[in-house]
Amino acid sequence: MSNKNKTKILFCAAEASPLAKVGGLADVVGSLPKALVKIGLDVHLILPYYAVIKGKYKTKLVKKDLPISLDGQQQRFDLYQTTLPNSKVPVYLVKHKFFDYPEIYFGAKKISLNKRLISDVERYTFFSKAVVELMKALDWQIDIVHCHDWHTALVPTFIDEYAVKYSSFPNTKTLLTIHNLANQGLSHLDILDYAGLHHDLTPAVMEDYYDQDGQILDLMKIGILSADHINTVSPSYAKEILTKQYGEHLEKYLLRRQKNLSGIVNGIDVDFFDPNKDKLIYQKYNYKNFGIGKKVNKQKLQKTFGLSVDQRIPLFGLVTRLFKQKGLDILLPAIEQFLKKEKFQLVVLGSGQVEYEKALKNLQSKYPKTVAVKIGFDARLAQKIYAASDFFLMPSFFEPCGLGQMIAMRYGSIPIVRATGGLKDTVSSQSGLVFKKYSQSELERMIKKALRLYNAPRMFNNMVKYDMQLDFSWKKSALAYQKLYKKLLK
Repeated sequence: MSNKNKTKILFCAAEASPLAKVGGLADVVGSLPKALVKIGLDVHLILPYYAVIKGKYKTKLVKKDLPISLDGQQQRFDLYQTTLPNSKVPVYLVKHKFFDYPEIYFGAKKISLNKRLISDVERYTFFSKAVVELMKALDWQIDIVHCHDWHTALVPTFIDEYAVKYSSFPNTKTLLTIHNLANQGLSHLDILDYAGLHHDLTPAVMEDYYDQDGQILDLMKIGILSADHINTVSPSYAKEILTKQYGEHLEKYLLRRQKNLSGIVNGIDVDFFDPNKDKLIYQKYNYKNFGIGKKVNKQKLQKTFGLSVDQRIPLFGLVTRLFKQKGLDILLPAIEQFLKKEKFQLVVLGSGQVEYEKALKNLQSKYPKTVAVKIGFDARLAQKIYAASDFFLMPSFFEPCGLGQMIAMRYGSIPIVRATGGLKDTVSSQSGLVFKKYSQSELERMIKKALRLYNAPRMFNNMVKYDMQLDFSWKKSALAYQKLYKKLLK
């Protein structure tokens, strides 16, 4: 690794946009390193070499047949390198048969590999060990290893154990960023034998091994106990996960690490999410001429979906994963109440739980001129919804950070959000419609308020104009991470 005088950060993650993306994790890992490089840090990124990457991006072989002990056997993997698109950020790719599949994640499934079933926990345990083996074999001089979510939460533990086992191995500082505490990486105790970790060499593993919780190991819990510092993707979420309501059964361990826990709100890629340059929307616009631009986008989207083409009708957008966490259990009944008596339109893009997909499709069937639903994800359509909608719905039960509300404001779509996590930190009464209590009645109150606001053009336009000028770039977040890195290295 180069740049001797710069702080050297190694990002370890399961996803990074655009190389490999499933959700918001990829957006953060694909954007934050670029912002950190701009302020003078030396950042490298390491990912699994998924099948979805092969052939799409130019890669070069760095090292072949690197040894790694796994499941009591000696295995080999290769290391490739590429660059994060539209940047100079180097990306290392760990190539192994574990990642030679069309899917990035297996989910609850196990895939047969050489007559042995493997799970995601085993794949990312291998990846985490491979990262530390590379640090050892290639003598990487790294100041901080920045790990993301449960997939790489074992990296701090591997570093701790290697520092004990090998006198020449540096006990490098580690930071674990929790993007969503609900995803934890659960396994049985035999994962330690599989990984070659000794349950008595590091305190974090020892505690989880002996804690009498039904022979289960929790990779996120081990990461929380091992990492030098833990942060979440918003200050409010960092406070919320200390409570039983949001702590996902890990609150007592987080409370123990409270002095080493903080939150930094995410940013968005303002070069990509820019209505004044966006080639995916029907007509470009900015905060000075949004009245014309959004009108054209709205008319075109209404026509595309067969909705009534009428500027007098407010259009609500919803781009999300269709899960209870996102507030679907209060949103669906609330929306139906208004569809029966109010004039407004709803465009939905997303996928998730079958029950919510079916419910939305039923709404579309009942109100074809008012409701449009597209199940799945379509990046082009998402941009069009942001540009066309007057209001953007995010009534989440919990939201570690959320990107949709920031993208919506950038495109002049006023967010309707519950005051939780990153939504609370990024949307105010000046920029959106915010409610506290998680209930259908409170959401209905906000929708009524939105309808009144839409019929007060001056107030509505002032809020749109204000939102479009807010700064949600990664620069502020990058400076906060730089400050945190400096604190870690003291």
